[in-house]
Amino acid sequence: MLQARIANDHNAVFVIPDVAFSEMAIKRDVLYTLRRSLSCLHAGVDRTYVSVSVKEIVEYEKENGGTVIRLEQLLSGPGTRIGRGLIIGESSPDYEAIIQRLNETEQDHKALFNPQKDRDEMQRHVAMFKKSFGAKRLKLLRTPGAYTEDIKLGMIVLIMQSMTREPSAFPGDVKKRLLLVRLLALMYWAEKDGLDNIKPEKILNDYIDMEFVVIASYLDEIMSVDEKVKMLDRQVRRIMDVEDAERMMKVARETGFRTSDELAEPENDISNRRR
Repeated sequence: MLQARIANDHNAVFVIPDVAFSEMAIKRDVLYTLRRSLSCLHAGVDRTYVSVSVKEIVEYEKENGGTVIRLEQLLSGPGTRIGRGLIIGESSPDYEAIIQRLNETEQDHKALFNPQKDRDEMQRHVAMFKKSFGAKRLKLLRTPGAYTEDIKLGMIVLIMQSMTREPSAFPGDVKKRLLLVRLLALMYWAEKDGLDNIKPEKILNDYIDMEFVVIASYLDEIMSVDEKVKMLDRQVRRIMDVEDAERMMKVARETGFRTSDELAEPENDISNRRR
């Protein structure tokens, strides 16, 4: 699929998320994984770039007063040089130095992902999610066809609005995008496995996928064979469409859905704030 796109769409630019290298660096045979994964980009190496990390985007926003990052800042110069060196392989003048650096930093990459720490971080999101949905709706989520996607996404937008009402809660654009993807992942977990059965190992893999989706949200599209990643990407783009999001919130409210903080307020206060 990727090779066909490179051959047939000469205007396409390809961006590898920074987190992809960390994901490949924690595999058993790092070099084999890198070469196998990147070799298909060889024909489009001059149009292939590597993004900065989500952490770097957070820092960029802090330094620039909350300005949303643009494409030219999203692409990493050093990361792209490393990525292209690995794509080209041994004929690249940078290849040996890159491999040496990879070997030196292998443990650093592995330390980036702590399944238990990530699980603990998700607990606040899980608590808010559970409180807003309630036991009855959580049970319905696991009933096929009980809610349309529009209703479910409307619920997610309402929960997200509640969580970000305080400006200091999730400052900056990228933290809100990351929160959105995490809430969508929680919806997926609630439907498939139940929120009490989340394993730390599963969160490790899903956290990596979430960063892929966050980076893709700044670009035109995502290319993946992972159905869950494609689903999350599609849902993020729907919610980022303001008109679609407004319509979905409306249909969610028509089911009687209220977030946990709304349930604690008098109805008049809710109606006034909604306006």
